[in-house]
Amino acid sequence: MARKQLRSFNFPDHFIRHRDFFGELTRLTSQQDIDDSLFDVVTGLADPNGVSLRSVNVPNHFLRHQNFRLKLQKMDNPNDEVFRKDATFHRVRGLGDPDGVSFRSVNFPDRFIRHRDFDLFIEPNNVNSNTFAADATFFQKDPPQKIDD
Repeated sequence: MARKQLRSFNFPDHFIRHRDFFGELTRLTSQQDIDDSLFDVVTGLADPNGVSLRSVNVPNHFLRHQNFRLKLQKMDNPNDEVFRKDATFHRVRGLGDPDGVSFRSVNFPDRFIRHRDFDLFIEPNNVNSNTFAADATFFQKDPPQKIDD
């Protein structure tokens, strides 16, 4: 397990975070923003070769896709196969930068986590565009302990 923040490739001052139980990409301007951007990158719930993103500040909640939108939800039933798959991603070389990482959905392998209008979705790269590749690339960063004053 590794505690990480996920910084956007094409908006380098924005990070993946949860807010109101939705996955978003925002600037981190408060301690709450930082807390919401911390995830434990754990072994995939549905595939040991994948990863799942467990919230640090909301225990037992994972980023998962539902209707292709990323949401933060509690795993109430560890035998819920759909939840486990929706919350598992394969890390692949960054589509927009080989030093970054992209997250491919386990149960929709043609779809990647990407930001669109700063909301997070899993979407197919069916246009093979530079914009899609940039929107779907992130850098895993060790988190700060607190916001700089």
